[in-house]
Amino acid sequence: MIRLFVIYIFLLSSCSSSSTINKQTMIISQDTITFETLAEDFYGGMTDSKFIVIKEETTLNEIYKLINKNKSPGIKIPIINFEKETVLVLFLGEKSSGGYSISVEQILDENEKVTVKYKVTLPKLGEMVTTVMTQPYCIIKIPKTLKEVVFKKID
Repeated sequence: MIRLFVIYIFLLSSCSSSSTINKQTMIISQDTITFETLAEDFYGGMTDSKFIVIKEETTLNEIYKLINKNKSPGIKIPIINFEKETVLVLFLGEKSSGGYSISVEQILDENEKVTVKYKVTLPKLGEMVTTVMTQPYCIIKIPKTLKEVVFKKID
């Protein structure tokens, strides 16, 4: 009976230390990725909320063509080295007034995926805002990744 009790205690203690190791490993493998904001504005031309991972120049040119459709002069298309960089575009979608924005707060490299944590700002109650349709967006670049990119809204 005492042997069973000792074995039971041994198993419990080994399980709890294993759990601690896994938690530590998960934290260690989560690195922050640096990013650069290329453009951020209220008039992006995209009526739907959409997140786009750009890995080649053709798509980048199409996005800037959409953004620049009603701008004069338009925003200059950045030179991106797609062998070393990836571009991420976050469109908030069409809103009925000003006061809305979208921005990237943090990007994490988590084992098999890259998590982009973004924040949406809404107009405050009673705040004076423009009464025109807006389409907020944010474009950033990060070091090249082949991992799945996941977008996560934070408060």
